[in-house]
Amino acid sequence: MPLVLVQGLRGGVGTTSLVANLAIGLAQAGLPVTVLDMAARSTMALHFGLQPTDRLPPLDEARPNDLVVHGVTLRDAYTVADRGDLTYGLASGEISFDGDMLYLADVGSADMGLFEQLRPYAALDMLVLAPSGECLASLPEALEAAGPNTRFVLNKADDTRKLARHASVFVRELLGDKLLATIRSDEAVVESAAMIHPLVRHAPVSAALHDISALGQLVGAMVPLGHASSPVAHEPPRQATQAA
Repeated sequence: MPLVLVQGLRGGVGTTSLVANLAIGLAQAGLPVTVLDMAARSTMALHFGLQPTDRLPPLDEARPNDLVVHGVTLRDAYTVADRGDLTYGLASGEISFDGDMLYLADVGSADMGLFEQLRPYAALDMLVLAPSGECLASLPEALEAAGPNTRFVLNKADDTRKLARHASVFVRELLGDKLLATIRSDEAVVESAAMIHPLVRHAPVSAALHDISALGQLVGAMVPLGHASSPVAHEPPRQATQAA
């Protein structure tokens, strides 16, 4: 199965929580899913109900004791990348995204070199943005660098705030079909991480979780499950929109 890269246009847009909850939803739908934690100062463990000090098995560990939470396998991929061993591992085939596993990689917003290194191996790369001035300023450069497999996700959308509402409209008009989904702002996401509970346990009927579930259906329809070398569909399904 393929690799899906996820990176925020800016820090603080909610990429890690999005990856965690997307992975849990895909696993609940019956897909074998591995999350690759590629952030230097990650909070991924919190979103799976683990302690921040819990160590994830390294990606290049020969016989790892797999850590599986809510049906999702968790692996630390930052360490191997930080050591400089990722390039050799990918080139030699020691690190591969073939097989029956769907990989979701959470890449830090500042790690552009790592993102570009992994992009040729990805069936889909999702760039996450929030309706903020900082993200809007980054959009032209992101669009220029976007490849055929690049899609965008608008996170923390809040139609009760004027600036966020206008920014959301602008983003939808600018990105068109490249906007894969809109995830509503939901304080339950922050609360669940603070309580060290996954969102599905803390707030199973939350608005954000509903939107993330819809995103999972789109990802499942777009990525070539079981054929990791195939490209993502050039005509994507209709984007996930906010529920009325």
